[in-house]
Amino acid sequence: MSDVTTTVTDNTVVTATDSVAVDGTESEQDYSLDDLLALSAEEYQEFNDDAQHKGMQPLSHWMKHVPEDVRKHLANIRADYTKKTQSLAEERNQLRAELDRERQALATERASLYNGDMAKSVRELSADETEYDIFDTDGMRAEIKRQAATMLNQMLQPAQEQLQVEQRKVELTRFATEHPDLKSDEYRMPIAQLLQERPELKLEDAYYIVKAKVDASVASTDRAALEEQRLRQKAAFSKTSSGSAQSPSGTPKFNNAWEAFNFHKSNQSKK
Repeated sequence: MSDVTTTVTDNTVVTATDSVAVDGTESEQDYSLDDLLALSAEEYQEFNDDAQHKGMQPLSHWMKHVPEDVRKHLANIRADYTKKTQSLAEERNQLRAELDRERQALATERASLYNGDMAKSVRELSADETEYDIFDTDGMRAEIKRQAATMLNQMLQPAQEQLQVEQRKVELTRFATEHPDLKSDEYRMPIAQLLQERPELKLEDAYYIVKAKVDASVASTDRAALEEQRLRQKAAFSKTSSGSAQSPSGTPKFNNAWEAFNFHKSNQSKK
């Protein structure tokens, strides 16, 4: 409960609470998440850093019993926590996007270096199988260029292979971001099994194969549900239109007064 202070001045009683100041204006309230985190065991012994309290009544139980001001404080802390987590999530997304852009720019730059015109010329020269006459000046120059290109190509090959690996990682990261259901149990296990059975498949191909099966299964289930609903409606309509549906007393249910009149008239004529 709120602390209450009573002051008597000139036969006038003034009561102030922790939420209302003496002059009638609302005092400053501590309700932010930072204020809650600032509490320590020195103030309240329950607020130790490694608190793992157990055996209490659930919070939903106490929410019905605590004063309204306490619930308002908790509501403000909850709103403050939600804003902070949303802000952190946005910052993480922005940072992740920036890192992806930098990674892509670096991969593009390295791809240009290792797969550009110079790299292509080096590969072509190193693959040249022409037999040059090393005793001829032009032939010796051509052979020297080929040997140099072969050595340079051997030096570039590990970097090119590493570049391909990094580019593949970027592709997989982008694909996973664009298809979040890839990590769900409905897709993850079937895809892993399919890749084991068919190692020649890429992850993207396995995903679309599994997705087609999942979509077909969902569509089949939906069709079966619709057909079952249609049959139930048809059976209900058939009972109603044929008059077979009867009340507990044995009298059929009628759609209108004319049907009821004809039913009773027919029964009287049979007596």
